[in-house]
Amino acid sequence: MTTARERYEAKTKVVTFRVHQELYDDLARVKTKTGLSFADIVKLGAGIARDEIEAKIAEQNDLQGKLRDLREAVQTEKQKVADIAAKERQEQLVKLEHEIQAFRLFDLGWSIEEVRFKLGMSQAEVSRHFKEWGEMRGEREKVQDELLKKCLRRHITVLQEQILWRATGRALEEAKIQLEHCRRMLMDSYKLTEEEISFLLAEYSYLT
Repeated sequence: MTTARERYEAKTKVVTFRVHQELYDDLARVKTKTGLSFADIVKLGAGIARDEIEAKIAEQNDLQGKLRDLREAVQTEKQKVADIAAKERQEQLVKLEHEIQAFRLFDLGWSIEEVRFKLGMSQAEVSRHFKEWGEMRGEREKVQDELLKKCLRRHITVLQEQILWRATGRALEEAKIQLEHCRRMLMDSYKLTEEEISFLLAEYSYLT
């Protein structure tokens, strides 16, 4: 069995602390005006402080959450940048490999069409590689020959359209003769006359 005093002392704690004279005078004035005891004033202050502390903790937790989200966003963006850079490097390696393979085949005497089919390149890409290869190897005649063949192919397309849609009578016969001649020249472009070369380059070289 315990007394009421013992139970009270077991449930409560004694807090003793010293304060500066200025703070003590402030507490004494509050005590006089309010009729509160020093213990009541301390309890009231502790309650106010607790609310402020909880508000600060909540604010800190919110800031920590935002900081965590920001770090995750930064990490995500870094990963995106790394992925893009890796993809670009891979694409550059593929392009370089295509260029090396194209140059090797051109050195072996393969034509543009053969290289394009072999490597699965677009016409524009293989033509660009051939031009670069010709400039590096000093094969200007081969480059010129391929340019003439491209112009011939474009002229053949124009003639075919004329035959199908526009040409009649004498113009139709002329178009058929020119078409047959151009097809032969694709195999023997060195037989083109200076006049034919000038015409083809003037009409179609800007499109290549």
